[in-house]
Amino acid sequence: MTLSHEILAQRVRESIAAASLTQQELAEAVGISPSALSRALAGKRNFKSLEIALIADHLGVSVEDLLESETATGSEAKIAARAQEGASPAIRTAIDRADLLLRHDRLLTDLGAPADGGFMDVAIPDGAPHEQGEGLARALRDRMGLGFDDLPAELDAFAALLEQKLGVNVAFESFQEGLDGLCVSRDAFRLILVSSRVAATRQRYTLAHELGHLVAGDSQDIKVDENVWGVRTPMETRANAFAAAFLMPAETLRETVREEGINDASVAKLLGRLRVSLDALSFRLHNIGAVNAEGRDRIRAMSSNAIYLRAGRASDLQARNDRRVPMPLLSRSMKSFVHGDIGVRPLADLVGMDPGELLEELSPPSKVASNAASEEMIPVL
Repeated sequence: MTLSHEILAQRVRESIAAASLTQQELAEAVGISPSALSRALAGKRNFKSLEIALIADHLGVSVEDLLESETATGSEAKIAARAQEGASPAIRTAIDRADLLLRHDRLLTDLGAPADGGFMDVAIPDGAPHEQGEGLARALRDRMGLGFDDLPAELDAFAALLEQKLGVNVAFESFQEGLDGLCVSRDAFRLILVSSRVAATRQRYTLAHELGHLVAGDSQDIKVDENVWGVRTPMETRANAFAAAFLMPAETLRETVREEGINDASVAKLLGRLRVSLDALSFRLHNIGAVNAEGRDRIRAMSSNAIYLRAGRASDLQARNDRRVPMPLLSRSMKSFVHGDIGVRPLADLVGMDPGELLEELSPPSKVASNAASEEMIPVL
C-alpha cells in the first residue's frame, strides 16, 4: 500500500514544527514558492520527488521517514525487537544495516520502483529435515539451470549469480565476532546479509545457508544466525543440509571419488573447485556415503602443502572484511537518482559514502576541467 498524500503532508508539517521553522522559511530554503508549498500541504497539489528530497535534507530527516508506507511497520518493528538489550554488538549492527536496507527498499517501492518478485519458490519435499534440505537444493539447482555444475568460485560472482537468477539481494559487511549472517523476506524484497570478518569458505557456506532459509520460507520477517553450526533445530538442520548439497552436489563428489580416489591431490582439487572448508567437505563425503567415519576423520586431518596451497587460496584470504552492496537494490536506487526521484543522501547511505563526495563522483566533469585535462594529454613535440 502506497503512502497517502494526507499522511505525507502531515509528516512534512510535523517536521517543519520540529525544526522550529515557518512554511515560508522552508519554501525559501528549498527553492519552492510559498504558495506551492502551501497548496501541497493543503492537499491541492502533489509534492514532486525532488521537492521531497530537498525538504527532507533541509529539515534534517530522511526521505524514508517522510515516505515510509503506512503499512511498513511490520518488518521494521520485528527487526527492531531483535536488537534488544543484551544482543551482541555484531547482531545490533547487522540488524541496523538490515533495517536501513529495508527502509531503502520501501522508499523505492513507494516511489514506483519495487523489487523484482522473480524469486524461485520451491516446494519443500517430504522427509526428515536433512532430506528436505537435500531435495530443496537439487530442485533449486534444476530451476536455475545449474544441474551439477560448479558454482562461481569467487564470492562476488557467486552472489551475483544468486541475484541474477533469483532476484535475491546479497550483501557482505565486516561485522564484529558473534554473527555469521541473517536473511530477511518482506513482500518481493529478499535480503541475505553475510559477515565478511570470517574465512571466505565460511562466508560462502553462510550465504548458501541463508539462501536455504529463504527457499524454505523460514524467514517471513528476519532470521538471524549467530553461528550456522551452533543450533540443531529441524529448521537449522534443513538449512545446513541445503547449503551442503547446493555447494557440493553428491554427483560431483561421487564422480571425483570414483575417478581419482581420496588422497591429498583429489581433496585439494575439490577444495579449489568448490571453495568449501576441509571440514565441510569431509562431512559431506561421509553423509553421502562416499567415505566411512574413519575416512572422514582422515580427510579432516589432512595438512599437506597441496591442501594449504589449493587453487583459490590467495583470493579467499583477500575476501575477509570485504563490503558488498546488494546490486539489485543499488541498481534500483541509481535509476531513481538519475530520474530525480531520490536525492543523493539515500544513495550515499546505501553505499556508505559521504553525500558530498558521492555527488561529486556522480556529477559529469565540468567543461573547463575537461578542456584542461585534454590539453595536458597533448604531447609536446
